Amino acid sequence: MKRSFEYKTDRITIIRTALLCVVSVVIAVALFFLYRGGYLSAWFSSVIIAIVALMTLSIPRRIVVLDHTIEIQCISDITEINLREIASVRRADRRRMRWIVPLFGGIGFFGYYGKYFDLKEFDTVNMYASEWNNFVEITDIYDSRTYVSCREADDLIAAIAQAKDKDEKRTDYSEADEA
Repeated sequence: MKRSFEYKTDRITIIRTALLCVVSVVIAVALFFLYRGGYLSAWFSSVIIAIVALMTLSIPRRIVVLDHTIEIQCISDITEINLREIASVRRADRRRMRWIVPLFGGIGFFGYYGKYFDLKEFDTVNMYASEWNNFVEITDIYDSRTYVSCREADDLIAAIAQAKDKDEKRTDYSEADEA
């Protein structure tokens, strides 16, 4: 079984991305004209280009539910969550997400991704979202939480539950055959 859920970027995230790009370019141009020949403008431009390149590689693209795993596919990275290690999957209320603040990662540049800090639980969480809405919380058996955004959140939860049930039945049958 393979089911894929594409990330869709909302208008606010696109506007925030454009604003971040414009502000970065304005600061780089201002530094270039204010500090001619200085190292500050070259340093700032180099750092901004490196950060944008690294962040672009981590933009989430899709969630794929497979037979044994869930894959969160980014442009250059795939995060796999084994179905046997999932303790719970549920929708996360947007009001609950107010207490989650960025620690390290993207905060509006083509999405929200990376390590975030939960101020209510005093814990770090993983975030893979393209919009600040429609969150699904995946908690594993180690109490590690991963938040993904999906406009088809109920379908994603159902697909994970169905894949998890099939995986458990397959495991039960294979253990019965060995005995």
